Amino acid sequence: MRLALLSRRRKPAPANGRGHSGHAAHHKQPENEPPPMARPIGTGPLNASERELVEWFVDFTALMGVPASVGEIYGLLYLAGRPLPFENFVERLGISKGSASQGLKFLRLLGAVRTVAVEGDRREFYEAEISPTRLVAGFLKEKVQPRLKESDERLARLKKTLAAMETADPVLAERVHRLHIWNQRARQFLPVVSGLVKIRT
Repeated sequence: MRLALLSRRRKPAPANGRGHSGHAAHHKQPENEPPPMARPIGTGPLNASERELVEWFVDFTALMGVPASVGEIYGLLYLAGRPLPFENFVERLGISKGSASQGLKFLRLLGAVRTVAVEGDRREFYEAEISPTRLVAGFLKEKVQPRLKESDERLARLKKTLAAMETADPVLAERVHRLHIWNQRARQFLPVVSGLVKIRT
């Protein structure tokens, strides 16, 4: 009788947390449990490694003909690994509020930076698209494409003017015609390039 009673007692659960069915037991996280702590915001001047990375982006964006502050801002956001408030750019990069404001506006226009909300903080925060290809694609769309359009219209007017002239230099007219064709092909090819650049690696 005693043996029968002992056999009816519930067996202890295995140490690995699996029930009788062999499936892993699920642990429900408390609803009020805070998320993991975010990476802290850096303060003070950049260290040597941070400055080296920021300078890389300065050189990179210089190819686009934009101010150095644009590359510095994007570089700081890239290395931060978290959203940053406006004053962080002024403090860490040593740039003016005007340069920081214009740089962030330009980067947002390109789609390389976006504003985000941070819980518990009423300030506006900025976050970078971590793929630099977004920066290049935005530049091609917002800066290069409009310039090619303006150039196309200008060359078309020049061709029309030369065609109406009885004493127009034939060599000049031929060179303008060639340049106009090249400009039109560049306009057609640019969307293809922008699409390829947007591919994320």
